[in-house]
Amino acid sequence: MAKQKKGVRLPISQSRKFILSDSTQFVIKEAYKTARANIMFSLSQSDKKIVVVTSCSPAEGKSTNCLNLAMTMAETGSSVLLIDADLRKPIQHSLLKLDNKKGLSSILGGITGDIGKTIKKNVRDNLDVLTSGPIPPNPAELISGKRMGELLEIVGSHYDYVFIDTPPVMVVTDACLMNDFVAGIVFIIKEGSTTHVEIKEAIQKTKLMNAKILGMVKVNCDYKGKSGYSSYKYKYDYKSSNS
Repeated sequence: MAKQKKGVRLPISQSRKFILSDSTQFVIKEAYKTARANIMFSLSQSDKKIVVVTSCSPAEGKSTNCLNLAMTMAETGSSVLLIDADLRKPIQHSLLKLDNKKGLSSILGGITGDIGKTIKKNVRDNLDVLTSGPIPPNPAELISGKRMGELLEIVGSHYDYVFIDTPPVMVVTDACLMNDFVAGIVFIIKEGSTTHVEIKEAIQKTKLMNAKILGMVKVNCDYKGKSGYSSYKYKYDYKSSNS
């Protein structure tokens, strides 16, 4: 496969290949389970089980990895909701081939008040999805508004875990606008693409907005395990921001 240019999103057909499935290599599935265990540990002392997933810059795999983390969490039997809060360039509905006529923007914009009917149920076992809905003219205002807080309080009490897909923090501040309602942020860091300077600046930006960083998931690493498994391109390594 040709090397992906920095900042260029993969076509949907290629992105779908990285969604966890029965054909996914065992070592990749296990790496996700390791990330899941670390996230669960990070949330163990929090009364909120809502996690924001973002990246430093575009095209670093944050949406696909947000979906995979949500799916892996749902495998435990926990009820999980995935919210596509990237109201500028939403992708979850395309990845999962879901209708997107109504979604998060419809609820936040007051177009619909029926949250239950807007959420797509059992998209995967134990996993529900709230797609983005139509792209609004004022995404930041909607994300930071009163209705978003009310929505997160409702779904936070109904689901065991909630994962929120948000835009990259170096582009817009949406990921940090829900601090009062979430446990914290998980960054997707892409090997060979995300620079140390970008990581440092992203961390500084989130801390200035009083956001809590739960950890980082590093993807796109060449790796050869001691167990004899051959090298593969997508290793998933959870790193606590406190380490």
